[in-house]
Amino acid sequence: MLGSPIIDQSLVDLALKIPNCLSVSRVLVLYTGGTIGMKCVNGSYCSVENFFLSTLYKMPTFCDSELSKTNVSPHTRNTHSKFSKRESSLTESDHIQTYALPIDKTGHRILYTIVEYWPLLDSSDLSMNEWKRIAQDIYAFYNEFDGFVVLHGTDTLAYTASALSFMLENLDKPVVLTGAQLPVFEFRSDGWNNFLGALMIAGGKYAICEVTVLFHDKVGYWCPCAPLVWDPLFRGSRIVKCSSNNFDAFVSPNYPAIAELGTEITVNYDLIFRKPGLPKPFCIHTNLCQDVAILNIFPLISKEHIISMLSPPIKGMFAICGAVNIIQILGVVLRTYGAGNIPSSRQDLLDALKEASDRGILMVNVTQCWRGGVKAVYSTGMVLNEYGVTPGYDMTTEAALIKLAYILSKTENKDYSCKRAMLLNSLRGEVTVEGEDSRAANLSLYNINCLNQDRNLMIYFAKLFSTASLDDSEGIGSMWVQRIVPILACCAAASNNLSCLKEMYHIIGHLQLFDSEGCTPLHKSALYGHISATKYLLECGVSVHIADKSGYTPLLCALNSLILSSELVQLLLDVGAVLNSESQLVTKLVHQAVSDGDIQRLRLYQLCGYSFYSSDVMLPLSTGLNNSCVPTFTENDVRRCLQSLNSSRCLGPDGIPNILFKKCADVLCYPFTAIFNRSFSSNLIPKM
Repeated sequence: MLGSPIIDQSLVDLALKIPNCLSVSRVLVLYTGGTIGMKCVNGSYCSVENFFLSTLYKMPTFCDSELSKTNVSPHTRNTHSKFSKRESSLTESDHIQTYALPIDKTGHRILYTIVEYWPLLDSSDLSMNEWKRIAQDIYAFYNEFDGFVVLHGTDTLAYTASALSFMLENLDKPVVLTGAQLPVFEFRSDGWNNFLGALMIAGGKYAICEVTVLFHDKVGYWCPCAPLVWDPLFRGSRIVKCSSNNFDAFVSPNYPAIAELGTEITVNYDLIFRKPGLPKPFCIHTNLCQDVAILNIFPLISKEHIISMLSPPIKGMFAICGAVNIIQILGVVLRTYGAGNIPSSRQDLLDALKEASDRGILMVNVTQCWRGGVKAVYSTGMVLNEYGVTPGYDMTTEAALIKLAYILSKTENKDYSCKRAMLLNSLRGEVTVEGEDSRAANLSLYNINCLNQDRNLMIYFAKLFSTASLDDSEGIGSMWVQRIVPILACCAAASNNLSCLKEMYHIIGHLQLFDSEGCTPLHKSALYGHISATKYLLECGVSVHIADKSGYTPLLCALNSLILSSELVQLLLDVGAVLNSESQLVTKLVHQAVSDGDIQRLRLYQLCGYSFYSSDVMLPLSTGLNNSCVPTFTENDVRRCLQSLNSSRCLGPDGIPNILFKKCADVLCYPFTAIFNRSFSSNLIPKM
């Protein structure tokens, strides 16, 4: 197995010492193949081993020379992380390299590690095995990185994006897929913006906790002489490929962009999908059902065509090496005309579909049209509902196929009615369900809704301040709304004012808000020890992974609250919060707790997985903390102490070692064992 791609904390510490660098995030890039990293050989593009990684070093935009010249090893060779036991797919054939983006205008730097899979694959060669591999590697290193980027060919990118959307369950970090129509090293390449934008979204702390796709060049014209170019970030389960050669190769026909990368990065937080209820820890589900198919309705289709696809298993038998395998289609995506229509006069087709439905085959109806969805507005469309076909509304064909494969693989939902109910619901934001109480339910009025949102908020503040004006042609009111709302939300969270938080959520549609210090309302509720406000904010989808400008996450706020609560800390841990034990800030705070003799706070750090035995934690014996439950020294401290002992006091029943082991056996067991084992293996003490 290859060494870990985890970025070493020493490199992060070095980056933070560079002037103007205020914060650092870590991104894992999985390079599966595709045009973005290809080399031109004899007039055609092809994948060349290690070419992408080696050439990227020559590009200052992607590799800051200030850090690349350092002698610090960028990768952790071993880690005591409790997550290190997760298996990845990395082998000796894969290549790993770490790079640093230049510091941005906010003082933030992104360190990213690229894992180049080998062999590199054209996206048309990707299958479910490759989807599994990507999901497994994201899972293996999930807690060591802040975000993930998948570099992918364009042909099947829409399928992979949908597959990862369903495979990655309870996702609370950004995963961005991107690629290019021209290699990133080519003059005029779209890969430059695509890759850079994906890194900025994945490592920029925007809390877009979805599988998304960023693809270059959406051009609009405010006036003939001033074109506006921006890069849209789409939900992965909403995209389709619309061009084989244009730079704007992907569109999201039925859902607006979650974010837009122009002169500024604008995130529409109210469009981010949030699963109702408390978040659950991240996990993966990779065993998708492969017994699914796509059936296109066309004027010349025959009954035999449908029957041959939906026939019972006896007609799908074939032999390999003497063994009989049974093939049976369990789910079908039915691509119909217009708003979901099928020839209602073709009773033979309807009977074939009804027979398949009666046998438990799950069928979902999507439109062949590029934009729009299935609606029962014509009798020819309504008839399919009566024959057991589930409406897919505005789902893409790619998303519908993967959703079928996902639902059919869920063993806990064996009942046909349960599976059909899952098809009707939005699991990853892949479908707009009719009657859904959300702004996305009327996407054609999206821009008007943005205006109405500001107006509704202004009305809300008018009730509070008794002064406001809806006539805001200059945008001054909206500007103040955007500044005041995060402050009010943070104040409401700090005071445990649930009614105010609920009112704001009803108006805005989300509470992922940031004050001037980068704090979210979740930071405030955790800092002030409010369990009910924290729970509500988590249910509203506020991320537990966001760090403010000082480096504090909500978990770290809870650990340093004046009102310590193990219940609050455990709540954050249960939804996936992780303590970065290697950060300088955490080490400093632990030192302070030791110096204060704050046993309760130290026990909470231990609950979060902090290891007091780590040799990286240099805590002196002179801290004055006399508590046998908390080891506050390292191997070096013990060695210095033993070397300074008077040998005349070391032996006998009243000797120092005997007294220490009697009174502090639990504490001393680990460090003394470590000292002995290392010394013994290094021939520093006589072998017995």
